[in-house]
Amino acid sequence: MEEYIAKITFEEAKELAEQLAFQRLNNYRKGEHIKLLREDYLEAECCWFFFRNKEIEGPDDGFRLWDCAYSISKKGECGTVIDYSDYPEKLNEFIMQFSDRCKEKGY
Repeated sequence: MEEYIAKITFEEAKELAEQLAFQRLNNYRKGEHIKLLREDYLEAECCWFFFRNKEIEGPDDGFRLWDCAYSISKKGECGTVIDYSDYPEKLNEFIMQFSDRCKEKGY
C-alpha cells in the first residue's frame, strides 16, 4: 500500500466539519451563540471525527439527519458517520477501521 499523504490541515478539516454541521444542525440550534461542534475530536492516521454539540437535538423521527459525527479524511473527503462518542472502545475501533478504509481507497 502506498504512503498516505495528507492534503489538508486540522484547521481546514474542522472548518469542513463545521460547514457540514451547519447544514444539518443549524435549524435545531436555539441561538447562534451555541456551537455546532464539541471541542473534543478524534484523530487517526488518515482522518478526523468531529462530534455534534449535545445541546443541539432535532426531532426523534429525523434523528439520522442530526445525530451523527462528521468524518473528514486528511485528503479532504467529508461525510457523516455513526456517533459512537458515548462508547469509547467502539469509537476507537471504528475510527481505526475508517482510517484504514481511507488509506486503502485513497480518500
